Amino acid sequence: MNGELLSVTDHECRGCHAAIERELIAIHPASDVCLDCMAPNERKRLQDELNQVQVLDRAQLTEPPRLSGWEVGLHYRPSRILSGDFYDVRRDDEGRRLSLLVGDVMGKGIPAALLRTGLQGALRALASEVDSPLRVLEKANRYFLSSASPGRLASVFYGTLDLEDGTLRYANAGHLPPLVRKRDGSWRALEATGMVLGAMDRVAYGERSVPIERGDLFVLYSDGITEAENGSGEFFEALRMTSVIDGYLGSPVQAAASAIADELSRFAPGDPSDDRTLVLVRRG
Repeated sequence: MNGELLSVTDHECRGCHAAIERELIAIHPASDVCLDCMAPNERKRLQDELNQVQVLDRAQLTEPPRLSGWEVGLHYRPSRILSGDFYDVRRDDEGRRLSLLVGDVMGKGIPAALLRTGLQGALRALASEVDSPLRVLEKANRYFLSSASPGRLASVFYGTLDLEDGTLRYANAGHLPPLVRKRDGSWRALEATGMVLGAMDRVAYGERSVPIERGDLFVLYSDGITEAENGSGEFFEALRMTSVIDGYLGSPVQAAASAIADELSRFAPGDPSDDRTLVLVRRG
């Protein structure tokens, strides 16, 4: 790929003669009908295919990676079969860096799932070829604009964590600010460094660095966690999440992630209205 991603050109639907959704062409370049004109059996096959891709992605990340001197905890619960949230926690081939990625493609159903699949694949490819988080997001934004129908947006946090010295380099395209719990009990929010993907062309994303020191805990999450709503109209919010974490400091970090999942189930029982993604990383 050499750091560049192919643009997607518009195709005309042979049924209604409107433009075929760019997100569909990005995944299936030979498509000659739009989603509305697609035969029910073809639409069902596409949905099954997208679901299988997401199932395989989740299976790869069911078990947090084992890292010397670090702990990783995960919780992921989609709101439906096809989700817009995606995440990656991957160590590089040399074992020195950990890539941390959480994204949220806005929307539901097949269009959002198509975008999610294409964007996650693009980010994985870019992360392996481009060293700078801001450059990854700049290139991902150009890909997203070319492969998404007008009006589509996505928030993405991408960072690389040096497992030896604890430096986290990151860029944040409109995603919720991750949190760092310091060893002294204080919490720090890492603000966004640029706007969401798809908002406009030629966005300049900032890049920041923050030290993750011994005893610190890094928290990366999607709005399905903090915006979970109970029957009284109250939101779960970040404060409730951090309070749960504070109560599990002496436990394995996966226990803290599972405790947040349990608290969410008590707070807002039933199927979630939005995808829930949570990544915890603690330095020992």
